[in-house]
Amino acid sequence: MKSYLSLLRKAALISILSALSVSYAAEKAAPIPAPIKKAMTKYKVPTADFSMAVIPLSAKEKPVFINASVPRMPASVEKIVTSAAALELLGPAKVWHTRMVSQTEPNSAGVLKGDIYLIGSGNPELSLSDFRDMIEGLRSRGIQSIEGNIIVDRSRFDIPPHDPFAFDGEGNRPYNTGADALLVNSRALFMQIRPDRKEGVAYLYSVPHLNGLALPKTIPLSKEACSAWRKQIKPDFSNPLAPKFLGSFPASCGNKDFFYTSLGADEYLTLLFSEFWKKAGGSWKGKLVSGKASSSLKDMNILSSTSSEPLAKIIYDMNKHSLNPAARQLFLELGKTEAGEPKTLAQSRKTIKAWALENKLPADELSLDNGSGLSRKSRISAGALASVLAHMWNTPRMPEYMSSMPISGVDGTMRKRHAADGYAHIKTGYISGARSVAGYVQAKDGKRYAVAAIVNGPSALGSVPVLDAVISWVHSR
Repeated sequence: MKSYLSLLRKAALISILSALSVSYAAEKAAPIPAPIKKAMTKYKVPTADFSMAVIPLSAKEKPVFINASVPRMPASVEKIVTSAAALELLGPAKVWHTRMVSQTEPNSAGVLKGDIYLIGSGNPELSLSDFRDMIEGLRSRGIQSIEGNIIVDRSRFDIPPHDPFAFDGEGNRPYNTGADALLVNSRALFMQIRPDRKEGVAYLYSVPHLNGLALPKTIPLSKEACSAWRKQIKPDFSNPLAPKFLGSFPASCGNKDFFYTSLGADEYLTLLFSEFWKKAGGSWKGKLVSGKASSSLKDMNILSSTSSEPLAKIIYDMNKHSLNPAARQLFLELGKTEAGEPKTLAQSRKTIKAWALENKLPADELSLDNGSGLSRKSRISAGALASVLAHMWNTPRMPEYMSSMPISGVDGTMRKRHAADGYAHIKTGYISGARSVAGYVQAKDGKRYAVAAIVNGPSALGSVPVLDAVISWVHSR
C-alpha cells in the first residue's frame, strides 16, 4: 500500500502537470535569470533561439518557463521520451529473443540438410559476442555442416528503406545506421590503429578478423595535431570490402580505435556468420539471403537462440552513450500491433501520443520522428521535456530512468561538461542547428528539479556554455 505522504506527493505533482498547458497558454516573457542571460549575451544566443523549463519536483515553488511551449528540434534529448515510454509500457525487465530455427534436424553425421531461419526480434543491442554465442550454439545441437541457406527474417519491422547518408552525409559512421529487425553491433566494423614511430607507420587491425574483408596493413604517420585524426586518415569506402585510407595518421595520437560502417545488412551478416561458424568448427554450403519464416515455423525446432539484456540495461547504455541505432530499435518496439503484425514508425508515433495523453502530458508538443533525435523532423518543446521528467519522477521506474542519464562531470556525454558536477543527471543533444540538455538537477539545498533547455538556429553551435549555465543556475538555487 502506498504511504499517505507518497499519495500527497503524487497529487501535488499531478496538479503541477495538469496546470502546465494552462501555463503555456498564458505564458509571458519571463525574466531570464541573470547568470543565464549573461551567458546568452556573451555567446550571442538570442532569446528567440532559446527555450527553458524548470519544474520543481514538489508543490512549493512555481515552474520557470521561458519560451517553454515553442516546438524545437530536440536532438538526442528525444531519447528521454523514448526511454520514459518504454520503461512504462514495456517494463524494465523486457528482453528480446533472437532465434535460429529449421524444419529439419541434423543427421547422425551432424549434417543439417535444409535452410536455417535467423529470426530477428528487433533487439536494440544485439552484440557481436551474443551473435557469436548463438552461432556456436548450433554446434551444441550436434550440427557440423549446414547444407542450405541462412534465411534472415526481418519481418518484425515494416519500415521504409534507410539512407545512412541522408541526414548529414556521414553514412559510414555507426550512429547513422538505420533500424533493422536483426541489427548486430549497429552493423559496425572495428579497426585498431597502432602507430610505430620507429617504422614511421601505423598498423591497422580488424577486430574480429573477418575473411573477405581486406584492410591495408599500414598507413603513414604524420606530424599533424591529433584533434582531427578521423578526417586525416581520409577513408575511402568505394569498395566496402576493401576500404582504403588515403591520408596519414598523426604520430602524436597514440593508439586509436576506429568504428565505421560500409557493408549492407546481408553482406555484414554473411561475413559474421561465415567467420564465427568457421571458428566454431563448422562448414557451410549455402548463402545468406533475406526471407520470411512461416508463423508456425517461428516457434518450432529452435536450434539456437540468444536473449538481450533487460530493457533497463539497454536504456542505461543508450542514454549514457547516446546510441542512436538502439533508440531507433526501441522506438519501433513501442508500436502497438496485433500478434504477428510488423512494427511501423506510424504506430510508434501514435503510441507516444496516447501515452502522453494518458499521463496528462502535452502531447501536441511531443512530435517524435524516430525516437533517437537524429532527425530534422522531430519537434519537442522544453516544457514537454520537463513534463516527461517530472512525470517519471513519481513513477516506480524513476530509479532506472534517472540512473540512465549521464552524470555531470563524471560519465557518458557529460563527462567533460562541468556544470553542477556530480549533482545533475543530464541527457545532452547535438545536431547541426540544435543543442539541448534535459534531466534532473539537485540544488544546493537538496531540492530536485526537472530541467530542459534547447537552443535552435545558428547560435546553437556555440551555445554549450549557455546550457551549462542553466544547469549551474538551478544547482545554485
